[in-house]
Amino acid sequence: MITKIFYGVPFYTMDADRGMQEAVVVVNGKFEYITSNPNEAHNLYPDAELVELTGGCVIPGFVDAHLHLKEYAVLFKDLDYSRATDKNDVLRGVESALSEKKDGQWVQAAGLEKANLFAISKDELDSFSPNNPLLLFSNDMRVVLANSKALEHAGIDESRSDPLGGKIGRDANGQPNGLLYDRGIDILWRIIPEDKARVVESSIEKGLHKILSYGITTICDCSIKPGSDSIRSIMRLLCRDKLKVRVVVMFGEQDALRLGEMGFASQFGNDYFRMGGFSIVVDGALSSLTGYMTKPYRGGSSSGMLLTDEEELHAILKSHYSNYFWAGVQCAGDRANEIALRVFRKMGSEVGIPRLLKRIDMAMALKDEDIDEFSKNSIVPVMMPCEILSNREDAIRYLGTEAKLLYRFKSLIDSGAALAFASDAPRAPLNPLYGIYVAMERKGFTDGPELRFYPKESISLHDALYAYTKGSATACGMEKEVGSLEVGKYADFVHLSGDIYAENTENLKNISVLDVFVGGNSVI
Repeated sequence: MITKIFYGVPFYTMDADRGMQEAVVVVNGKFEYITSNPNEAHNLYPDAELVELTGGCVIPGFVDAHLHLKEYAVLFKDLDYSRATDKNDVLRGVESALSEKKDGQWVQAAGLEKANLFAISKDELDSFSPNNPLLLFSNDMRVVLANSKALEHAGIDESRSDPLGGKIGRDANGQPNGLLYDRGIDILWRIIPEDKARVVESSIEKGLHKILSYGITTICDCSIKPGSDSIRSIMRLLCRDKLKVRVVVMFGEQDALRLGEMGFASQFGNDYFRMGGFSIVVDGALSSLTGYMTKPYRGGSSSGMLLTDEEELHAILKSHYSNYFWAGVQCAGDRANEIALRVFRKMGSEVGIPRLLKRIDMAMALKDEDIDEFSKNSIVPVMMPCEILSNREDAIRYLGTEAKLLYRFKSLIDSGAALAFASDAPRAPLNPLYGIYVAMERKGFTDGPELRFYPKESISLHDALYAYTKGSATACGMEKEVGSLEVGKYADFVHLSGDIYAENTENLKNISVLDVFVGGNSVI
């Protein structure tokens, strides 16, 4: 039996009382005793190993309820520029990475501060990499700098027009300057070649370590398919006892149907790997003006795109829930959310349908009359705070006053909904501390107060932290195992450099992760 007592800093539990304690006792990887008196813990467990933490505070391990693991991992497979100090650091890294590549092989790097990214020109990249496509992504994933070879592969030249919701950067002569913004990046996503399985496995292992470095101890991967390189990589790490992040996997509709027919069901798995539910997309995205809205977008007659109608959605959900597979229904526009809520409400009144987890992912635009439906029907909204930063400009431009329907965190919490937060990485920043700040301030770290997006929907630190821990654990079907510091749960927690409850909100950007514990063991 391995027993440890952790003490020395405030422990914010996120339990039912959301209280603060001063010591936790971990036995064989789970919390066994939690107290406000460290001496009491030592008296009860005199043979325990004492672990004193210094400075800051402890919170439960973050849970990211919706990300895309493989896509996130491959971005950092060659270079991670999260800590690059200037453009020379970046160029030295590029030169080093290229020395290990054959002509024609792609090089991808991410994490750059925009100041460093904008300080580099396409011509400078070309001087290092005339024969290798090269991509450098900003740390918020909204800008990429591509060299000429990458632009050539993507067919981006002076005749290529800007995509809807995106932009191709150009020089004074109208020639592409290598910078692509927002939906313009999608042009590149479509042509980046698939990596071999061994490269994917290495990338995923590195990606999981980076995820841990942000204090995220449980993830819900929404990009896995049975037989994919991604799921094989996770299973290999599990078999080698190297999987340190708890992973819940989501499946496509047909894959989940086959698994259900074979007798598998949501929540099947072990401590580190579990089947989640299946993902189904109801409409498009607001960034491309295809989210299905009640009113047309400004400047046209289109109200967006409905990909799965109400009758079809009901039939699919009923079939899968009967096989004990729950669903994450992805909805952007207010009318798409209305359809999903109505289908879930109907299923709740039908006899013989198992009462499983129900979640709506994105839940981006919501009318007043639909807010209460989440709590009334026990539906979890899984929302992405950082996407406010990438969508607010287009929302105001194309939705006008209807932009007030977006990201209604406070309204949902006030209604009693079990709000869950996620990143949707790599489409938005992964860092939960940044997401908490955006949820509280409705703007980014460096934005002025004039850029706050509908601040009446701002929420407290307490509620934002809860949504990134216990709320998101509920969205993953893991609320009995993770998400709070409670007796019987896995001892997954994060030691932060500052006490987030004592610090000013603006100081959140200065708080870092000192250590991460999974099952009571340090993993970074």
